[in-house]
Amino acid sequence: MLSDIDAGKVNLIVVKDLSRFGREYAQMGLYVEHYFEENNIRLIAVGENIDTLNGTDNILMPITNVINSLYARDCSRKTKAAHRAIAQSGKFIGSHAPFGYMKDPNDRHHLLVDPEAAEVVRQVFQMFADGIGYVRMTKILRDRNILNPQAYFNQNNPDYYKSDYWRKPFDWHATSIRVILKNRVYLGELVFGKTKNKGFYNKKRIPSPEDEWIVVKNTHEAIISQKLWDTVQKLMESKRQENSSGEIQMFAGLVKCADCGSALSVSYSAKTKKYKSVTCWVYKNYGKERCTSHSIGWKTLGTLVLEDIRRQAETATNHKQRYKELLINASTAKQKQETDKQKRTLKKAEKRLVQLDKILQKLYEDSALERISEERYQSMSEGYEAERAALEAQKLTLSTEISKADKTYENTENFAALISHYTDIKELDSRLLNELIDKIVVHEKVTTIHGEKSQRVDIHYKFVGIIPVELNLAQMLFKSQEEVSYYLLTDEQLMQVKKLEQAVSM
Repeated sequence: MLSDIDAGKVNLIVVKDLSRFGREYAQMGLYVEHYFEENNIRLIAVGENIDTLNGTDNILMPITNVINSLYARDCSRKTKAAHRAIAQSGKFIGSHAPFGYMKDPNDRHHLLVDPEAAEVVRQVFQMFADGIGYVRMTKILRDRNILNPQAYFNQNNPDYYKSDYWRKPFDWHATSIRVILKNRVYLGELVFGKTKNKGFYNKKRIPSPEDEWIVVKNTHEAIISQKLWDTVQKLMESKRQENSSGEIQMFAGLVKCADCGSALSVSYSAKTKKYKSVTCWVYKNYGKERCTSHSIGWKTLGTLVLEDIRRQAETATNHKQRYKELLINASTAKQKQETDKQKRTLKKAEKRLVQLDKILQKLYEDSALERISEERYQSMSEGYEAERAALEAQKLTLSTEISKADKTYENTENFAALISHYTDIKELDSRLLNELIDKIVVHEKVTTIHGEKSQRVDIHYKFVGIIPVELNLAQMLFKSQEEVSYYLLTDEQLMQVKKLEQAVSM
């Protein structure tokens, strides 16, 4: 229509009412008051009996446009509220089911597992957990002639899309895989409100803060386990660069520098197609002014971690109850000192909060009785209020940390059950490492009194963190020669190991 106006083909516009012409009052005013007048266009709104040829009618037009705009906003608000209410009740409100599911024929708000597509979803999660990168995975799926999500939907709903745009049904893209791996629907959960319009008239979708999401659990059958989901999410958080074979090194995101805290980057030989060593990323990029190398051989690190997992698994399996008791005692000993300190700090914070309440109350009374000026009251109360807010935040943090100490027994049970499954492992992989380990901290090499170089590696296991030296033989000094590692124990450490052997044999 605007093109026809510019071409001089239009001189009159007739609408049922002004809301049919537009509901954005600012834009409406721009057209009617300027554009139409400049182009000698007459506007008639039959419902409101408005005719721009009659000047007196123009007085009502801005008011009518504002009312129409407010009505549209109110309708939008009510629609969003209705959608949120439906989502909070755990009902699916999407136009079509996510890949891996189908809508229940008896209830369009409920999802059922689509066996064929669900199997593909399981394969995608498992391959990623096993260290297969996005690019290699797309090739594997294409070689297996597996339909991508869009092609699969089109195959099962031939009348939904008329276009034949998807001419390569077996072509997968890394974006499609990432969407699957980040979708909590496969845990049996529904998430609503992850994106929103930038504004009422700006329909561009932008991410919503996570605290605004609506998450409802156990709304339908899950396709993958929570354990596999957690492993995959942790892998996705770390930088994962594929090597020339399309594989991702298994320690990605796990190995950290003990001094600067950065990740250790891996060196890979394209010629031998083998990993050689890991080195501090900061040192490699900025030199010794920022950090030291913390370099450790790939084979040495793998052997060290594998042997410790085996040892922990064997002890947890053969001496289950004693092993859990030792872990609990160790965890309690570590936590008790910190928890006592937190409780003392919390008590001080609570005492100071009581004092601040009294001070602020007295300050308010002095201001009300005009014992101090309003300016003085404002300057003093502002400082006290800021201190009070900081103490309230500290109190919440401390209370949370103290309550975590009560989970010691639960965490020990979880770890003992988890580690006991790995007694007979022959080699490491990404899935295993991310299921068992939070991080591996590598220290710089040091020279012993005998002139030999040694290095310390701390393994932080899930649920229990660093296992004490008498239980964790990986938290030891070791030396490497031609990539063959062995443990170098001090006399004191040997005594601790002997005590452990005696304890678990009782």
